[in-house]
Amino acid sequence: MQKATRQFHKLARGHGFTAALLAVALAASLAPEVGANGGPLHPETTTKVAVALTFLIQGLSLPTRQLLASAAKLRLHLFSLFAIFLLAPLSMICFLLVFGTWIQADLKIGFLYLSTLPTTISSAIVMTSNSEGDSSAALFSATSANVLGIFATPILCASLLSASIDTAIPLAPLIAKLSLLVLLPLLIGQAVRPLARAWAQASKRLFKRLSNALVLYIVYAAFCSSFASGIWQEVAATELLGALFLSALFLLLFSGLVWLASPLGSPQLPERIAAFYCGSQKTLAAGVPMATLIFAASPGEEQAASLGLIILPLLCYHAFQLFLAGSLSPLFAKKVSG
Repeated sequence: MQKATRQFHKLARGHGFTAALLAVALAASLAPEVGANGGPLHPETTTKVAVALTFLIQGLSLPTRQLLASAAKLRLHLFSLFAIFLLAPLSMICFLLVFGTWIQADLKIGFLYLSTLPTTISSAIVMTSNSEGDSSAALFSATSANVLGIFATPILCASLLSASIDTAIPLAPLIAKLSLLVLLPLLIGQAVRPLARAWAQASKRLFKRLSNALVLYIVYAAFCSSFASGIWQEVAATELLGALFLSALFLLLFSGLVWLASPLGSPQLPERIAAFYCGSQKTLAAGVPMATLIFAASPGEEQAASLGLIILPLLCYHAFQLFLAGSLSPLFAKKVSG
């Protein structure tokens, strides 16, 4: 009984953020006018502040010395970037060629956007460590992908949307906005960190909670605007269930592909594990804030109102990747130690 209780608490801790995402989506559906554009929370301004604070926290949290120490494994890091920014979009294009006719237009934009995102940072490192993989290599691969993703993600996303569904995103103002609200706060955080390293190290748990709270607020505002626009009424329940299923299916197929290709990054099992997690996971912490900037920069009001649908594949993928990583980590750890 005690063992079952401990397992339940461990599961609850591991997936509490996923439950919180569902809760804010439900809250948005009950009173969308509160967090919609023009509402009392003024999300058109406050979400931008939340984005900047999210990346300021990331800058404060990143351990610069450890990053530099783990930079030497160039082959592994190049493979991770290849998997994230080339293999994932190409795989998604092939995936949508097969399943795209069953996916609603805004959800299709969301799947394309998902494929261009960098990996997680904290989750990839933790899961690599739990799997007895090379966590220092995972730290550098995940961090470099997130920094590169500030520019790679909008460029790839704009290219894919233009080629696949004839939707244009003006890149010049978008890059300027990302530089101001994403790159600049990240650099400020890194500049301040050496002056407050002990405090930043002691505040890791606080930073994690603040970052999660900011992401939850951005998700809440996105869903409020979507519900207020009435766009969810145009989407059948079967299409939403299909998005859930297809997110899980793409995760399984793409994760398998990354694992099969991981010897290109390194023949060593601990490094292959790092390459697997860094190459196959997608960041929610950076993906949701960047989506608010990318699709708010798109012409017209429709894509801003559709943001809740656009980020839905990412929300589903995030939940499933946690379950998959939690299932695989003891198997990897056993394989490394055995």
